[in-house]
Amino acid sequence: MSAARSTLPADRSDVGISDTVDAEGPASAEPDGTALASHGVPALARRLFGRAAQVEKLVAALADVRWGRGRAIALAGEPGIGKSALMWTVAAHARATGIQVLAKHVQGSDAPFLPDSLDMPARGDSNRSAAQQTSAPALLAAVDDLHQLPGDQIADAERLIEAAAVSPLLCLMAYRQRQLSPALASVLSRAASAGLLEVWNLGPLSQEEAEELLRDHPDVKDVDEVRHEAMGNPQYLKVLATNGEASTDAGMAILGELAGLDRTTLTTVQAAAVIGERFHPELLAAVAGLAMPETMRALDTLTRLDLVRPVEPAPQLSLRHRAVGDVVYHRLEPTERFVLHQRAERALAERAAPITQRAHHIARAADPGQPEHVTTLIAAARDSLHTSPRVAASHLRTALSLINEGEPHWHEAQVLFARTRLLTGDASESRALLDALRSAIPGQPPRDASAIADSSRLERRLGHYSEAGAIARSGLEALADNDTATAAALHTELADYAYDRQDYRTSREHAETAAEIARRHHDRAGEAKALAQAAVAHLFTADQTTAQTTATRAAEIIDAASDAALLANLEATHQLGMTEGMLGRLADAERHLERGAALSRRTGQTYMQREILSTLANTQLRSGNLRRALVTLDETARHVEGLGGPAAQAIIAMVRAEILFWLNSPSDLQEVLALAERAETLASTSPFAWAVSVRCFHAEFVLLTGDAARARWLLVDAAGGPELPRLTTWRKPRWCDTLAQAALAEGDHVSAEHWARLAEVSYEQLPSTGRRGFPLRARMRAHALNGDTDRAVKCAHDAIADFSAGGQRIETCRTLLAAADVSRAAGRTDDMDGLLGRAADLAQQCDSARLAAEVDDRRGRASTLPGSPGADDALAVLTGREREIAGLVSTGLTNQEIAATLFLSVRTVESHLARIYRKLDVPNRASLTRTMLNAV
Repeated sequence: MSAARSTLPADRSDVGISDTVDAEGPASAEPDGTALASHGVPALARRLFGRAAQVEKLVAALADVRWGRGRAIALAGEPGIGKSALMWTVAAHARATGIQVLAKHVQGSDAPFLPDSLDMPARGDSNRSAAQQTSAPALLAAVDDLHQLPGDQIADAERLIEAAAVSPLLCLMAYRQRQLSPALASVLSRAASAGLLEVWNLGPLSQEEAEELLRDHPDVKDVDEVRHEAMGNPQYLKVLATNGEASTDAGMAILGELAGLDRTTLTTVQAAAVIGERFHPELLAAVAGLAMPETMRALDTLTRLDLVRPVEPAPQLSLRHRAVGDVVYHRLEPTERFVLHQRAERALAERAAPITQRAHHIARAADPGQPEHVTTLIAAARDSLHTSPRVAASHLRTALSLINEGEPHWHEAQVLFARTRLLTGDASESRALLDALRSAIPGQPPRDASAIADSSRLERRLGHYSEAGAIARSGLEALADNDTATAAALHTELADYAYDRQDYRTSREHAETAAEIARRHHDRAGEAKALAQAAVAHLFTADQTTAQTTATRAAEIIDAASDAALLANLEATHQLGMTEGMLGRLADAERHLERGAALSRRTGQTYMQREILSTLANTQLRSGNLRRALVTLDETARHVEGLGGPAAQAIIAMVRAEILFWLNSPSDLQEVLALAERAETLASTSPFAWAVSVRCFHAEFVLLTGDAARARWLLVDAAGGPELPRLTTWRKPRWCDTLAQAALAEGDHVSAEHWARLAEVSYEQLPSTGRRGFPLRARMRAHALNGDTDRAVKCAHDAIADFSAGGQRIETCRTLLAAADVSRAAGRTDDMDGLLGRAADLAQQCDSARLAAEVDDRRGRASTLPGSPGADDALAVLTGREREIAGLVSTGLTNQEIAATLFLSVRTVESHLARIYRKLDVPNRASLTRTMLNAV
């Protein structure tokens, strides 16, 4: 029996595969010309996104066929899910490995289902011996689009399934569940119940698989939006990624479904594509220009073909998926589109449809001779400004093309258009538009003062703080009425400017004024943002009680506000989340930031996404949710590219560096150091608070990688001198603790005492939730350096309690490790065991390879503690890093080799070595080596 030859039908495509698989036989090959069989299963699945497991199982089934064991497998799933791609991939593999293939594409024709030459045994066939059945040649029967099988051929399909149970036959069938006839569905159900047929339901691609597929389409700006819209369907992913381009393989597959439609049915589906959303049959008839009976008959056909589906509420319908409509729409001639959109707009106007529905069609068939088209487009843009700024921008582009500068509505359309560009993150275009509007009538009050607030907001987003403040001040001075929503917006801008300048009293005054004005004008989101600003200013002016109560009021407003209210001012969720983080309310901060991020994703308001996500990632980092923090931070790169000045870039780079530092192993430092250096470079010339913080974090990285002397110099320089004048009182305890850690590493008693005392004084001046652990830990280091173990341990336990109560798992774990070092130096092994046990648990919770490694390192050192005084007692005065370097010296490594091993500079190794010599009172490397060997 010879295998029938077949090729993929012209109207089909392997939508789940990057390159079409040639099903012609052994000539099938990968693009490099190598036969598929030589590569094995991984090569087969390489281009078939998300189906590696199914490919592996089907290749195993082919191997079983060679041994005489047949199977029948049905591939069921949505159109475009990849059934055909999987089937023809396996068919190509079968041919390449010498298995005969019978390929059948059912098209509802009268052609026989099976060739007459095919000898199919039936179950219980007494005329065929077992030897005859097992000696028959292996065969793959691949049947695509089984749901189109005519009723008189269903019995042949049943015979094929039964034959697979008693012969070396792999029967592979693909079908759409929705389109099965009752008779065929009954046959398949009986076969499955009898164990003769395995039904594999192919599901959607995972998020990772969808993103991998979309990497072939670098022009896609919003990967998450396309993935969500496509519901993991590879065909839909490709169509949406190419904006409905019908010439792609996925587009051609959809067009193939339209083949054979009569003119009336084709017109009906084209009208549905123009409507673009769910529709009533009566509306569809009006747009298509057909009578209702004709339309209903066409809808019956389209429903049977699964191109149209019923939706709630009945009797509404819609195309199967937006991707189908995109492909059909893309193939329409421009004149056809224009006429259909005109009909749609008239029909919707007659039915008093919402203005946003009408605007969609006006924008595509606008008439300069109809002034109401301009007003409709502007009104629709105003309604959708915050819920869908990209759609609003499209409406406004059309409106502006219909009117000239200076004509009625031109200025309003320009202001709204600039605002849409700001909301969608197009900083350059928005800035140019707003600059032009501000300079249109020099010396006169602006026609729309809200544009001034937008300009200030945009300059701040770009990191131009001085310009933002100047614009806001001039705008406020130009207002005739200072009790307006615009005045409130300008006061919040000035509050932000004063905060960036660390003028917290002025910031508080502007914020409280803004909150009061917003309250009078019932702007709840604006009021919440201003209250959150005021709470931070109260915190930084030593009034924590008022800060807490004010933040609580802001949170109550946000929690009670609808999504629609918050969309008008997404900055409110960001400001509140940032404020709550500063007040130690990490769980509340994460909740509000998550809500803001979700609203931003849903509506396409990307202008705040960078700030929201980076603040959210930092909150998750402080909570010890390292993996989640990294995922959050990765999202910033996918969503926002053009908006965000050096401040945003530096903060994101530093947060990423810190996440990776704790997440990765101690030896994996290259990316961390590169990110930290980049952040420091961006911050080096700025006088603003964000830059000081970034430089301080950079200094801490230098310390954590072993160079205490350089770290201390960098941090003191960034903070303005020994009293750290550039840091707020609230921030000083955090960095005083870091400086105390550097002093401990260098054995500098005087400096350790200075930093501990400054941390304590700063905290006493401005006590705040979640910050007490830093002065306690700084004092612990000073006590440890002075040999006062009892007091050092007590400070450590108090700091652990404070960090733990605030949910700061990373800082809690770091303090446990520091306390373990103190206990080890005093020979308290029992204390060490408990501390390291808790630290190990936290390291696991945080999924931190670095913290886990540090726990293991300390446990290793604890196991070498001597039971009696001896040489190892002398080593107890060394820090962990110093012991590590001393141990490497004793193995004969040079300073350069030690530096390379530990990812340190040679200068840092030399500094450590000098301190080791001094502490152990040894003159050279040879003496140090003898001391280390004696300790062992």
